[in-house]
Amino acid sequence: MQDQSKQKTVSVVITTHNRPDYLKESLAGVLNQTVKPSELYVIDDGSTVSYEEVLAQFPQEQFTYVKVPVASGANAARNLGITKSTSDIIAFLDDDDIWDTDYLERHIAMHEKADAVTSGYRFLETPDKIHINPIETITTDVIKKGNKFCGMSGVTCKTSLAKKLMFDEELKNSQDWDFFVRITLENAVFKNIPKDIYFYRRGHVSISTEVANMPLEKVFPRLKAFKKHKVLLGKEAYNDRVANQILSQIGKKNNKLGWIGLSLREAGLIATAKVILGKDRIRRKLGK
Repeated sequence: MQDQSKQKTVSVVITTHNRPDYLKESLAGVLNQTVKPSELYVIDDGSTVSYEEVLAQFPQEQFTYVKVPVASGANAARNLGITKSTSDIIAFLDDDDIWDTDYLERHIAMHEKADAVTSGYRFLETPDKIHINPIETITTDVIKKGNKFCGMSGVTCKTSLAKKLMFDEELKNSQDWDFFVRITLENAVFKNIPKDIYFYRRGHVSISTEVANMPLEKVFPRLKAFKKHKVLLGKEAYNDRVANQILSQIGKKNNKLGWIGLSLREAGLIATAKVILGKDRIRRKLGK
């Protein structure tokens, strides 16, 4: 273990919404770290269920619970945590994920040569399934191809950098990718720990019915992150990202031709064909 008297201080920001049972596990994981955070904020994003019973099970002096009156989304909750943080580093955690006990220790060590850090994970439901990206330095060229590293539960960042960037509250998805892109554009040193050091929970919520009946216009908010970085991506990469988003789970959608037509209009023939012809599973479903 490192000499804690010399190491950087860390603020942990846990965002939660209507999941006190999940928070119980994630909060316990933070309080059980080999290196303790100097600040721990639980940002409740407008939950309509009570957290009192769960929070009462933990020492109240070890964390600060902040209740946002009206739900504004995870990015707004993270931004609130950033504004309150005063430590050297901020560590982000979604309420449904759980850190290994040495998670903060490993991230702090990497921050000796980095401004921001990501890490690998394993799936909570299937712990033998592990996601590790072997790339150790994340550059703009690497990240513009997509976030193939982790979600925000695997990210730490210098507080000064986080306060400068903040999260884009208008984005409904790809928030982590947008944040990563902007880190690299600051010429910050962005490192990855190629080891699984936390549990990622996929959940068991079925979205088959919702996907099947999804109206075409619902996809446009999900394209905002790509449009925001359209120049950076370049024409080909931009069209590829848009086509992949529009045709995501196309096999489950009822209006397949409508979605394909939308992809053709927004991303072009080549990008659309790449998605359809490049995925045998989708091609088979389209033939049904």
